[in-house]
Amino acid sequence: MKSYVIDGPQAMSRILALTMIVDGHVSPSEVSAMHNAPFLDQIGVDADTFDLTMQELCEDLLLAVPNRNAGLVEIHPALLDEVLDEIRDPVVQMCMLKAMLDIVYADGIIDSRETVLVRRAAQSWTHVLH
Repeated sequence: MKSYVIDGPQAMSRILALTMIVDGHVSPSEVSAMHNAPFLDQIGVDADTFDLTMQELCEDLLLAVPNRNAGLVEIHPALLDEVLDEIRDPVVQMCMLKAMLDIVYADGIIDSRETVLVRRAAQSWTHVLH
């Protein structure tokens, strides 16, 4: 997986993109929820940055899949932790959690893979607050 600048727009975009695709599909309501997140413009996540980062994420995931024929893409927990560790500012972490929850709830279906991702992000990021 590519490394991005800590707290940079690509690092944030990758996590939001992962939130959208983790359940195996992207719904229009999830895309809308992401684009409506009020803090994205302030941190430099525009449509072009997001689209390019989504493409890079999908390419990285396909390269990492041991069995593409199974139709499943799994991210090893250690790799997911590396991706989440690229967001270190506590304020940005909380804004990202809010955006991730908005994306997850947007289509009205809470998938177990979405739950695992959001829970892992919350566990990873909230330790800073204690």
